Amino acid sequence: MPTREHEIPLRLVQNQPALAPVLVRALGFEIPRHTEVVNTNTALTNCDPRELNADGAVLLRDGPRNVMAVVVERQNGRDKEKRLTWPAYLVNLHTRLECPTLLVVLCPTDSLASWCAAPIRTGHPGFDLAPLTIGPSRMPVIARDEQARELPELAVLSAHAHGNSDPRTLRAVVEALDSTPERNRAFYYDYVLSGLNEAAREELEGLMAVETYEWQSDFARKYVGIGREEGREEGREEGREEGRAAEAARSVLSVLEARGFTVSDEVRRRVEGCADLATLEKWVPAAVTVDRPEDLLD
Repeated sequence: MPTREHEIPLRLVQNQPALAPVLVRALGFEIPRHTEVVNTNTALTNCDPRELNADGAVLLRDGPRNVMAVVVERQNGRDKEKRLTWPAYLVNLHTRLECPTLLVVLCPTDSLASWCAAPIRTGHPGFDLAPLTIGPSRMPVIARDEQARELPELAVLSAHAHGNSDPRTLRAVVEALDSTPERNRAFYYDYVLSGLNEAAREELEGLMAVETYEWQSDFARKYVGIGREEGREEGREEGREEGRAAEAARSVLSVLEARGFTVSDEVRRRVEGCADLATLEKWVPAAVTVDRPEDLLD
């Protein structure tokens, strides 16, 4: 069953395909001139016997011309069978798009990244695949506000990987969250928190306080529930619980919809009708991992 640790890095690439060439460049490879970066079909099967679906696939174009394709995989464990499919992904995508094709594997630990990087021997001379892998130590460090605003999804990956050791990435990710569409903010924030130790969590939560920033992050008011007296009533820390519950309910529905679920009228009615703030605050992170919206209510 896909987990949050598996899904969210892939959703970051899906939401911002320009992440893929940035990650490839971080590995020391040249990126060809291109004018567009788009998601492409992840079904990489040529014929019927076995369906092969990559976690993600991104296409770089220069005008009408395909100049590079990147298969993006998220690997959370030592799955030997999965590794055996990776050469097929590249060959099939190369055949379909007729351009150079690379494989990038995102890993939660450096030891797993090292394991995934071992060459996959096909037996044909010169036709072995050495996957390009990125663990925490190879994830780019995004520490400046302008970098975070330019590519918020990369700032999220950076803060998740480096937030425990580099507080600059936490400051940058707050700026990134304020710059990304509202529908993505809740589960981006939750993913960053999931990678932090207690001290870093407290640091990030402190940064989210509106008093820390003159611009008074709208996201901080909405999701963390901190706000000034003159702020929006739903976001006040000292405001009415009814307003905070309504905002939490909107966060739950936003996360579910951002993950691609169609929220039924019944689920929407029960979430919006819930007045218990403690329950809603549990539902916000749970919405990131459930297999169906209905599972929230079980």
